[in-house]
Amino acid sequence: MYFAILGKNKELSLKELEYVSPVNLHQSPNQQIVLFDDAEEEKLSDLAGLVKWWKVIEEPLSDFFANNEKKMIWVADKQLWISLKKEHKLKRFKQVDLFHTDIEIKKKWIELIKIWKSRWEVLGYQNIKLYEVIDFEKPGRSMQMGMMPAKLTHTLINIGLSIDKEQTLIYDPFLWSWTTGFIANYFWYDFLGSDLKLTFANKNHPWWIGSKYATPGKELKFFIQDATKPIQEIALFEERTPLIITEWWLWPIIKASTTPEQVKEYQRWVRNVYLPWIEQMASAFPKKPVMVFTIPWYLWYENLLEHQIIETAEKVGFKFSSLQEMYKRDQHKVARKVIILQ
Repeated sequence: MYFAILGKNKELSLKELEYVSPVNLHQSPNQQIVLFDDAEEEKLSDLAGLVKWWKVIEEPLSDFFANNEKKMIWVADKQLWISLKKEHKLKRFKQVDLFHTDIEIKKKWIELIKIWKSRWEVLGYQNIKLYEVIDFEKPGRSMQMGMMPAKLTHTLINIGLSIDKEQTLIYDPFLWSWTTGFIANYFWYDFLGSDLKLTFANKNHPWWIGSKYATPGKELKFFIQDATKPIQEIALFEERTPLIITEWWLWPIIKASTTPEQVKEYQRWVRNVYLPWIEQMASAFPKKPVMVFTIPWYLWYENLLEHQIIETAEKVGFKFSSLQEMYKRDQHKVARKVIILQ
């Protein structure tokens, strides 16, 4: 059995969990905890939406400690430590909150908990360092466009892969600063990206290639392309249908002085790109691609964009779905809504 701590965006994390094919998934009374009987364990470390995850220890604890070189134990409660000390003569421990992580744990020690009568070992923790590097260390970036966070990008990729399970190629038609490309490359997928302007793409590509996070040998190419027009470099896809992961636009900032009419105009700008783009994607490849992307959602304003996307997507043969939970941060007035076309 496994259990895991979900991140802040629970619906998004639960949707992403489909990537590991959980068996008998159910949530505990604490909605941040999920349990499941089985899963593709090797994929759990590829998830972005889990804070950390455990597996029940099936072997006798005497064998577990005898076979484990890490002798410092992290526990969520002192009583567990006292029992471990008496039973197994362990000398060192540190208490850690069940819902938090610490970099020391990952590198040096074991974290155990007791639930009911079972003992559990932490298998892994979310890859915060990777997301920080991509979000904050790449040389070409601009907050003016509201860059999609690397953690969200990773989550969207896994949602797409849970639908298109044999996929090896990811495409981002709004490349901007390479967030999708770098996540795809790190996790061993081929990647193609395009955009009208490649200013930041040209700055960031060599930086990533020279970093310790890059995966050599995987395709990582980009080209100039207007997303509303037919793809000019279609030969690069080699007759493959990619998984499309992207976000176009969250700008401009909503202010106290912003009027409802201005917000409608902002939505028209997004509509005028997204609708012809969806139409182009419906016929560009050998089969219809799976597309997972975000749209801006204006809090406390009327939102018209999702309905317009539904009409266009269904007209050209896509099946439409979306997540009701918004991806947003405190104090923000524009959220992201996740759209899935397949």
